[in-house]
Amino acid sequence: MKKIDRRTFVKTLGLAGAAAAVTNPFDLLGEVLAEPRTREGIPTLEPLDFDVAVVGAGAAGIPAAIAAAREGARVALLEEDMLPGGAPVDQYVTFICGAPRVGLFRRMVGELNARHTLSGVPVDTFGADGMDGKNHWWHPTSYLQVLSGMLAEQTGITLLCGAHVVDALLTASGSRNRVGGVRIYRGGALQEIRARVTVDASGRGLLSEKAGCEILYGRESRSDYDENLGLEKGDGKTQPCTWMFISQRIRKGATLPRERLRGGVVEDNLDRWIMPADRAAWAARDAGIYLHWGRTVQVADTRDPLALAAAQMQLLRELEPEIAALREAGFTCNLAPKMGVRECRRIKGEYVLRLADIQKGRFPDDTIAEAWYDLDPWGMNLTRAQKVVPPYGIPYRSLIPLGTEGLLTAGRIISGTHIAASSYRVQPICSNTGEAAGTAAALAALNRTGVRDVDLRTLQASLDAHGLFDFSKSRKKH
Repeated sequence: MKKIDRRTFVKTLGLAGAAAAVTNPFDLLGEVLAEPRTREGIPTLEPLDFDVAVVGAGAAGIPAAIAAAREGARVALLEEDMLPGGAPVDQYVTFICGAPRVGLFRRMVGELNARHTLSGVPVDTFGADGMDGKNHWWHPTSYLQVLSGMLAEQTGITLLCGAHVVDALLTASGSRNRVGGVRIYRGGALQEIRARVTVDASGRGLLSEKAGCEILYGRESRSDYDENLGLEKGDGKTQPCTWMFISQRIRKGATLPRERLRGGVVEDNLDRWIMPADRAAWAARDAGIYLHWGRTVQVADTRDPLALAAAQMQLLRELEPEIAALREAGFTCNLAPKMGVRECRRIKGEYVLRLADIQKGRFPDDTIAEAWYDLDPWGMNLTRAQKVVPPYGIPYRSLIPLGTEGLLTAGRIISGTHIAASSYRVQPICSNTGEAAGTAAALAALNRTGVRDVDLRTLQASLDAHGLFDFSKSRKKH
């Protein structure tokens, strides 16, 4: 086998800009085939072996990779986009909803506040829990910088961007499929990423579906899971999608034309959303940069990339008058690279988290993440009283898909009903489930056990040591 340098590697495989690694990927990749084999006419690279493979470098995937690496696992973090970061970076979901902000998520928010406030001055009201009752958002580039720095601290992570997962590596394991990693397509070539445990943190759940997992999709009927706020008859609809953008003043003295904007608008460190009636108050603040909720559309099937593309073009047409109004007023408009998708597949697990679990604030014995966010099912009309819920726990069983071994889920695709998912889908909670999934994956991989055989007390002790249960402990003190 001929060893080739980085330049030859990139030139041969057409990977310029398509792969990035926190620790030098070419050190870890080692030797590659000068003339790759072919699979059905497609060049195929030599397989790579890891302890844990994490699919998706977003709100759940980055914490999963970091958590697995700090347990001593060799981790492949696979991202189809060209940069890590997920929703804050490519969908501009940079305004944080939900709690608790603990563990790695609290670390990220702390760094954002200390080094990246839009005003340039850290907010001194930010408590240890990363909350002060005000609206806060940060620039997408700031998220990218902080998250990349956090990844760089872990030498056991190899980040591969531009890596599209096309299949799961499956073998029969009794009555279950065993997932032994994934097959990716990057730079015109296929490659197997082998791993003892794989974490699907993609937000779409396509890998889990390819692994043969049972899929939950859209709104169920009330009788399916005894949901007291559910529909009489399920209709399969998911929450609508929203295209967010950032506006910024480019002409001195320009005032935001809020009365001509339909979507919500927030300014950093303000205790309310900007409304047209508040013109004098917010104009006097002179922030000059704002985060917008753009326009929203119902997509027939968020699993279908063609339907998503058509919806995004529809939103672009609808946004054109607002973009023109901003330009006329002296602002530039920066649309997020991608439309925000709130809901796609959910993967049915050993336990389906239900509305009753959330409404009653249940903390099951196998709680591995804590959650606290109101029910927020866009597309359903709930009263304020119906939306409010207490803190609750997410069980490890909801991260273990039925019918598979060697696979865990994290983030918004974990096992739950449509209305339950409307609460746990937000970034702090996705991060917490990701950190738990990564820790569990490492314990299973390094101890050569199944994901169901992970010692629950050991898992919870590790999560506790890293602050994942600080929220409930703080509440008990008070």
